Amino acid sequence: MKYMVNVIFSFIIIGRKDENICRRKEYIPMLIEENEYLLIEEENDVIYITVLKKGFSLLDMNPLLTKHPRILINQFKALRDAAAEGKGEKVAIGELKPEIDWSVSPDLMSASIRLNCTEKDLSENYGDYLSNIMTALHEKGIAEGVLAETLRKGLLAQQEILIAQGTEPIHGKDAVITYFKRSVRKPAIKEDGKANYYDMSFLDEVKAGAWLGEKIPVTEGVPGRNILGDYIYPNKGANKKCMYDKGTVGAFKEGDKIVLRALKDGVVEFEGGKIKVGNHLIIEGDVGPETGNIDFIGSVTVKGTVMAGFAVRAERDISVLSEMGVHNIDEIVSRNGDVFIKGGIFGGGRSKIKACGSIFVKHSNDCILEAGGNIHIGYYSLGSDLKANNIITDEKKGRLIGGRAEAYGKIKAAVIGNMLERKTIIQVTGFDRSKLIEELNSLLHCYKEKMVRSESLKVRLEDIAGDESVEGKDSRWEHVQREYDEVIAEIFQYEKQRRSLIEILDAKGEGEVTIGEKAFPDTTLQIKSLSKRINQATKGTFYCQDNSMHFE
Repeated sequence: MKYMVNVIFSFIIIGRKDENICRRKEYIPMLIEENEYLLIEEENDVIYITVLKKGFSLLDMNPLLTKHPRILINQFKALRDAAAEGKGEKVAIGELKPEIDWSVSPDLMSASIRLNCTEKDLSENYGDYLSNIMTALHEKGIAEGVLAETLRKGLLAQQEILIAQGTEPIHGKDAVITYFKRSVRKPAIKEDGKANYYDMSFLDEVKAGAWLGEKIPVTEGVPGRNILGDYIYPNKGANKKCMYDKGTVGAFKEGDKIVLRALKDGVVEFEGGKIKVGNHLIIEGDVGPETGNIDFIGSVTVKGTVMAGFAVRAERDISVLSEMGVHNIDEIVSRNGDVFIKGGIFGGGRSKIKACGSIFVKHSNDCILEAGGNIHIGYYSLGSDLKANNIITDEKKGRLIGGRAEAYGKIKAAVIGNMLERKTIIQVTGFDRSKLIEELNSLLHCYKEKMVRSESLKVRLEDIAGDESVEGKDSRWEHVQREYDEVIAEIFQYEKQRRSLIEILDAKGEGEVTIGEKAFPDTTLQIKSLSKRINQATKGTFYCQDNSMHFE
């Protein structure tokens, strides 16, 4: 290995040309290159040049550097001046690179080398280079992950070579929780060639023992080791808590999972962030003289119809599945859920449908519909009074004919009014967008605060669970768990409010009426305090912005 300089105690061993020459204290300059123009020497790891006469070109240095890869030129001005003047003066122009350049990553996970030699030198002295590398590995304490095959036959001259690689730890995986996915309440008009149906997945019925979710527990991970052999401990995965109502849902160890199963028959609900099985009353036939009026703490499914003069009231969702719909009923009221009338309503002027959430009907005739959420109408509303956050009909077949439709954010219909020019009032009370955005931002701020609080409480629960010495452990756990459950319930309530605000802000401007196909004359549109009377067939979107009504 040419020009290798190793200092061992007080001895200096000079490169392979003079590898048998050893001297004490003194250091004799070593001649590296000589020709009619120059001398290149090395002394104490410094490279010197003596330019004997003019005529030497700096371009001639390139083949010399290729021939002697351990030469590093770092004083270019001195070299340029020496070549230009040719005075025969000895000038320092660089330094001698080490035989082996070492590079160890800061995290001690890898070590690489670069051999400053020619391919010929490496080939002729492979064993010596390998021996020096092994010695250096020992001195540096690198014993883990040494790439023996690379050392044995993979060394290359003047290239970065990875020779040791630590083992990365395998970090633990977070717990994974999957819950029963409730059906999306998105009504659709379906055709089977004989009739059109207004249908949707409304209630998710389950039997006792049904799967409601599962948890794949957190994993600990596997330690790694750096190239010095030190262990690198993995991060443990983050644990997560299954949120379920313990009165109606059970958690069971099945294999390596925790599985949630229904403890009773009912419908799947999410309340306060917890999955539960809600009470479900199924009326196989009609609501009428045989059943009397229905008032139920839970959800109600009527597979028949609700007969004239009768009422159905429920705490949660109500669905009436008869294709014939309902006629001249008293009322159908959901105090904390949605209402679905598959066959529509014939009201006779007194029927009333009311929901804290949304209402889904095939059609409504001469009745009253009030929703805290949205009203979705498949075919038409005729002479009815409608009131909701948003009123949406089928974009191709939905009609609003006569009566009054009042919404907070937007109203969308394919057709408004009819050829007989029946008086139809469309009113959007509208909103202040800037105030609504401010309300949304405030809500998101509270949401984030609750999320931080929930994480803090979760850590406290884990600490209590892991500390056997805590006095009154059970009571402290229950107290913190109760607060944690309350915070999670608030988070889900904020999320519900967020979705409602987003739905309203989705309207154009500060209130929108969209007519997909045609609005007939004698239709009155009112958005906020601005009114527009339709005098000719019109199609498009009206919206209010900056105290003006716009049309596009």
